[in-house]
Order: sequence, then structure tokens, then C-alpha cells
Amino acid sequence: MTYNHSEAFCLMKYRSDDGTEEEIIWNSRDGVTPFVLSLRSGKTAQHVDWHEDRCVPDYQPKPGERIFIDLTPEKAEEYAKRNVKRWRRQGAQGVPSVREMARSYMKDGAPDIKEITE
Repeated sequence: MTYNHSEAFCLMKYRSDDGTEEEIIWNSRDGVTPFVLSLRSGKTAQHVDWHEDRCVPDYQPKPGERIFIDLTPEKAEEYAKRNVKRWRRQGAQGVPSVREMARSYMKDGAPDIKEITE
């Protein structure tokens, strides 16, 4: 099967910058994924060992695993509100409106991350 993105439906490894933590995250869609993300511990992690990514379109994630999904407008607004508030509290200049920031997050099938609960 042919997809638009090389990471479509792939299981991908992310490793913390200090090398102490790893997480496998499944991309549940034919869309882009981030090179860098935050692990549950708060540590920054990068997509590593790309040659080991495996396309598994019928993967069934288990509770506790995280997956990439499409970002929804509602979640984009939630993230934008949080970021605008934080930047203004820090005294940043030229902070865009929540609406502008949320709209910028929605470009080109932006990803979000979700933990499977059941």
C-alpha cells in the first residue's frame, strides 16, 4: 500500500536527550509526526533509529500506550490558550491572539498525541 508520508501508520522510537528513557509511539494516520516531543516524565525526546520504524496499519494499541492522532480545532485552541497565557505571564512582546495561534497549529494535518485508556 502507498501512503503520502513515510511515517504513516509506523511504530516509532523516541529517546530522551539524556538517553535514559525511550517510548514507542504509533502514528495512527497518514500524517506527519514531530521530530521532538515531551515524554510523560517531562523530558525532551527525539525520534531515533528511523531505520527501525515499522509500518503497522492494523496495530491495536494497548492501554497506557500513546499514539499520534490528528489535532482537532478544539485541542489547538486549548493549547493556544495555555501558551498565550504563559507567554504573557513571562512578559513576552507581540504575543498573537489565541485564535491566531490556534489557527497556526492546524496547518497541514498537524499531529496531537493521545494516551490510550481502554
